[in-house]
Amino acid sequence: MIKKTATVALLATFPVFAEPDGSVEGGVAPAVEPAPVVETAPAEAPASVVAPAPVVEPAPAGELPPAVETAPAEEPAPAVEPAPVVEPAPAVEPAPAVEPAPAVEPAPAVEPAPAVEPAPASAPPVVVKPSAVDAYRGIVKIEVAIRVPDYATPWQSGKFGAGNGTGFMVSPGVFMTNAHVVANAERITVSPYGDARKYAARVKHVAHDADLALVEVTEAAEAFAELPCLQFSDQLPKLEDEVRAVGYPIGGSRLSVTRGIVSRIDTTLYSHSQSESHLTVQIDAAINPGNSGGPVLMGDKVVGVAFQGLMQANSTGYMIPMPVIKRFLKDVEDGHYDKYVDLAVEFFPLTNPAMRKHYGLAESSPGVLVGRVVKGGACDGVLEPGDLLLAINDYPVDRSAMIELDGERVLLEELAERSFKGDKLRMRIQRDGVQHDVVVELKPFVPGAILAQEYDCMPRYVQFGGLVFQPLHRNVVAAHQINLTTLNVDVEDYLKNGDSLEKTDLVIVTKVLKDEVNARYTSYGTRMVTKVNGVEVKGLEHLYTLLYPEDGNRPPYTVIEFADSPRPLVIDNAVINAANERVNARYGVPAPARLK
Repeated sequence: MIKKTATVALLATFPVFAEPDGSVEGGVAPAVEPAPVVETAPAEAPASVVAPAPVVEPAPAGELPPAVETAPAEEPAPAVEPAPVVEPAPAVEPAPAVEPAPAVEPAPAVEPAPAVEPAPASAPPVVVKPSAVDAYRGIVKIEVAIRVPDYATPWQSGKFGAGNGTGFMVSPGVFMTNAHVVANAERITVSPYGDARKYAARVKHVAHDADLALVEVTEAAEAFAELPCLQFSDQLPKLEDEVRAVGYPIGGSRLSVTRGIVSRIDTTLYSHSQSESHLTVQIDAAINPGNSGGPVLMGDKVVGVAFQGLMQANSTGYMIPMPVIKRFLKDVEDGHYDKYVDLAVEFFPLTNPAMRKHYGLAESSPGVLVGRVVKGGACDGVLEPGDLLLAINDYPVDRSAMIELDGERVLLEELAERSFKGDKLRMRIQRDGVQHDVVVELKPFVPGAILAQEYDCMPRYVQFGGLVFQPLHRNVVAAHQINLTTLNVDVEDYLKNGDSLEKTDLVIVTKVLKDEVNARYTSYGTRMVTKVNGVEVKGLEHLYTLLYPEDGNRPPYTVIEFADSPRPLVIDNAVINAANERVNARYGVPAPARLK
């Protein structure tokens, strides 16, 4: 049984916050406190100032009826002389202050009423809090039942577990969260703010390469009709801007809020995919599992989505910023997510003075060197190794391969990051000393998928004579602890030298299930398959057709060749059917293959 939290498979999620009940700590008390100020004033004031004191304490007023007649308001002297105590009239002078206008005159001097007005000074927190709490009503807790596939034994059903994260409403009944919160989900429920009820939901769109997802409720949509939709900001926060993250982290069941400042804006690896790097914003706030998918607010608008943290450092969390969020929302407008596009080019900074002189660049001139151009990539046939890239979409490219975009220095690839399949980028290059303008049409780099984590699908495999074949993939590499250095040449050729134009997969043997048909073949684990009976293997599906021909006719022997071994593996086809049945029964393999 696996216990999953919103960030268990990744670095933890976002800053933990307290004060979910919306209370204003110390916000109202100061507004009431001025009352004591009224009491202390009379203590030091002269007779005329003391007048209000009796008004506050009406008790003495009962002793002075006779004095009301002798009220020589013109004789302040007796009021100063305490000796004539016998003549209460002067001492009682404050009483008339209540009735006649003249007596009230001192009141303006004492009028503490305006002094008590500090109430408006504290009013802002009281006014802000209700609106903030109202916005928080659109933030929900997402709970997920998951099934984690087992790539070590791909024919099995996997392991079951549960986890939770945070989401926030972006349109009626639709909530944004992280992809890793809902990855491999079997069941999803959403609980509104301050409501213990759980409503069924499903994934509407997911982008594992950007760690973002949209979840929509599938029942009782009316329960969310009155909830406010959070609004997105149009700008990227600046360094030292104060933000607050909101979510449902571990340590409690109620909403949590915390504050931090923007401490860095950079391109960082997204730990969910393990292969994609995108723009991120770092904030100095603690992180905890469960905050994942929660909004990061600046003022009353969303500026990011909490998604991961740096476990080796204190108070270091990351949020997905608006450029990445906006790109995701724009991509899914047509009902389908097309993934990120890629230039598929390696650029080398030109910071060395000798290199710049060699390529004819002045010290202050822009430009970086074009290195490898991946075959089949977007720039294949447009750029060449040795070109100098001077500008992209009219943005000068500095010697470090960076451009200034929206007031921030970012890697030039950020321009492609914000583009979509079919978009075009203009490039000014220098080739053989001559400048040219070229245009690149962008597209996703599909072969790169073998470097990314795979989600929401069961592992593919083929079992034949106890040999288990799987496509090379990050999940497979991790499950079998494969040393990729032994496969570097094949992976390099597949990714960068054009092999992916002819092959859909790189196929390896990951396991040998012992049987008499494969006796003494156990040393063939984790080897790259190249040919079967002399035919080059193009992918897992192709391998299946070679091992299990549709007409059932096999040659006397099946000969399997490997990339790193001159010795082939030979299986007697006269006994293979019986061997497959034994292996399937002994190891609980339900089918000879899963190809989708």
